[in-house]
Amino acid sequence: MSAYVHTCEKCGAQMQVHDRYAGRTLKCTTCRTEFVAGGPEGGADVDTYVPASSSQAPEKSAKRFLPLLLLLIPLAGFLFWMGGDDDGAPDTSFREGHAVGDTASLDTGTTRPVLVALDHESVAALVDMRTGAIQIGVSSLMTNQDKYLELEAGTKVRVLAYANEDREAKVRILDGPSANQDVWVPRRWLR
Repeated sequence: MSAYVHTCEKCGAQMQVHDRYAGRTLKCTTCRTEFVAGGPEGGADVDTYVPASSSQAPEKSAKRFLPLLLLLIPLAGFLFWMGGDDDGAPDTSFREGHAVGDTASLDTGTTRPVLVALDHESVAALVDMRTGAIQIGVSSLMTNQDKYLELEAGTKVRVLAYANEDREAKVRILDGPSANQDVWVPRRWLR
């Protein structure tokens, strides 16, 4: 099957046209300008055709991706900022929590003492309360002192395990009068 190379009169793009399209109205693949396909007389034979400049095609494709690149750079910067380290960067869902074996400190977001559960069943009452609201119910929970323990905010702990879809953490107290005791806390209190 024979073909020839057609050069668009409007944009100068060159395209291969097979003889079977001779006499038909076609469109330029670059600028969509219509033209009537001729025979090999109207253009160079495909076998002898050598493009004049091959550097034009890469230049056009590079310009096509420039707007996309300009949009991706700020997005990448935003994602980097959101997943930053603990040097003052915000705590976000992009950052992983404490892994089992990591050390953390207990903090409810207030300066009051932190209430922790001595068994897994009792931590549910702490998980259901919103941060800060635990301070209102401390007296009612502390009536059952064999299930709860009061610690200072900032007490250092080591994460031992997670439970209940990672909402509860079993931790070992590392400092203070209750050191080496295993307790349960809501995961959101680990800092």
